[in-house]
Order: sequence, then C-alpha cells, then structure tokens
Amino acid sequence: MTILITAILDAGRSAVDIAIFTFLPLMIVTFSLMRYLEGMSALRWIGGKANPLFRLFGLDGFGALAVIQLSLVSSAAPVSALSLMAHKRTSERCLAAAFAAVLAAAPANASFPLASLGVDPGLIIVNGICGALVASTLACWMVGRRSLSAKICSCYKVDESVAVRLDLLTAINRGGADAVRVISAILPVLVISLAMVRLIQSTGALSAFTSVALPLLQLLGASQQDVLFFLTKCLAGSSAAVTLLLDVHKELSIPPEKIIRGSAFLLNPLDLPGLSILIASVPALRSVAAIAIVSALAGILVRTALLSWL
Repeated sequence: MTILITAILDAGRSAVDIAIFTFLPLMIVTFSLMRYLEGMSALRWIGGKANPLFRLFGLDGFGALAVIQLSLVSSAAPVSALSLMAHKRTSERCLAAAFAAVLAAAPANASFPLASLGVDPGLIIVNGICGALVASTLACWMVGRRSLSAKICSCYKVDESVAVRLDLLTAINRGGADAVRVISAILPVLVISLAMVRLIQSTGALSAFTSVALPLLQLLGASQQDVLFFLTKCLAGSSAAVTLLLDVHKELSIPPEKIIRGSAFLLNPLDLPGLSILIASVPALRSVAAIAIVSALAGILVRTALLSWL
C-alpha cells in the first residue's frame, strides 16, 4: 500500500508540474494567438496559401500548420489548428491525414532538450516532418480512401464566435479558457499513466518482464533500459521518456548516434497521453483515430528507416 500511495503522489506532482508549468503556458499562448489570427482571418489566408503545396500529401493548410506547430512548439500546440479544422467542418479524410501527420511527427518539447546530449534537434524535426508527410499521404490516399468519405464532418458546427474580428484581450481570454479546459481533460490520464510507470519501476515488474523476455530482447538487441524507455514513452509520453533519458545519461553516457536512431519511436505523440490530449481536445478526431494510428505507425517506421542510414 505504501508503494502505491508513494507512486500516486509522485505521479501527481510530476503530472501537475508537466501540465501546469509546461503545457499550460504554451497552450495559452498558442490558443490565444490562433484565436486572434483567426479573428483577423489571417489563418484563412495562410491556409489558403499552404493548401496547394500540401494537398499532394493529403493535408490542407490547417493540417500543415498543425504539423509545424508540433515541430516548433509542443505536442499540445496542434490542438488549436485541429480544432479549427473541426470547426470548419473539414472532410474526414483531411482530418485523418492531419491527425496521422501529427502523431508521426517529432514534438519540439521532446526534441529540443536532447541538444544537451549532443543531438541535433533540427535533424530529428526534419525526420519527423518526413514521417508526418508519409503518414498523411497514407491516411488520405490509401488507408482511409475506402473507409473514410470526403464528406464534411458532422461533429461540429461552424463556430460563429471566431467568424467576427476579435480584439486582443478577447482572444487571450478565449484562448486561455480553451487551454484550461484542455488541461483539465488531460490531467487525470497523465496522473494515471505516470503512476503506472512509477509502479512498474518500484515493484520490480520491469526486471521480471525482462528476465522472462530475455531471449526475445537479445534477438532484438534491446536492453532493460530500452524497455523502460519504451514503456515510459507509451504510458507517460515523450516528455517523460526524454526526462528519464536525461537522468540515465548522467550515470551512463549514451552515444548520440543511439539516441538519434531511437528517436523515431520515442519522439512522437503516439502514446497514451498524446492521444488523450488530442482526442479529448478535439472529439471529432475519435472517428478517424484508427486510420490515423495505422498511418502514423507507417510514418514512424519510415522515420526509423531513414535514421538507420545515418
């Protein structure tokens, strides 16, 4: 019981720290900016200009903007662009393509901290964009071609509140309210996922698993640390995996080449917290989640193949 309580309390502190002091400020700024630009019709102009360039990959202007937001801001930043896509009643195939691209790309909040380990974040971000374009192409033109229609999504009606010009203060208030709503939706999942990681570490379940699966791990060339990184990434997200990587690197130096090769699997929002953030924030994504996940996995495999050649 003591182990359980300690794990929950530690997870709660970590989750609040990540959600309140990392995600919330970034989301308030990005949501407010997106609200303001949308009120000025600037996003419509950007989306219109970017639309022909990325249409080949199944992305419209807002889908491309979502990938850029994730690559340069954080894994939570694309919520604003994806929300606008849902509000504008984007076709299901375009929505699936944008969702897949976001899931396959490398988030900036997990990529930039690796610079302290001698890893070039720019390389990881470019690699993530390549994987994102592969994923969006598959979601729109191949995987989702038969199962998703090009009809308009019916999950949202057009938001009339963004159809009028907003002053800066109103945009900040609405953007801040949106950010707080998203944080309140993802915090419970974040606490539970981090608590599971703490329990796995403290109860010795990881050691038991690696002992049983030792032949398979040897065949794959994976170590106990690799398993821990992967479980942490799946249950607690890329930021938690990078935090663990930084802690391990203090005791056992890890070559930058190994970090780069493993970045495709570790640095992407395709995990429990990442999916929870995006789907809780944009419920319209739930209907296209299966197509997006399959396509994103293909994009991540392409990222891995590209990095293996370095």
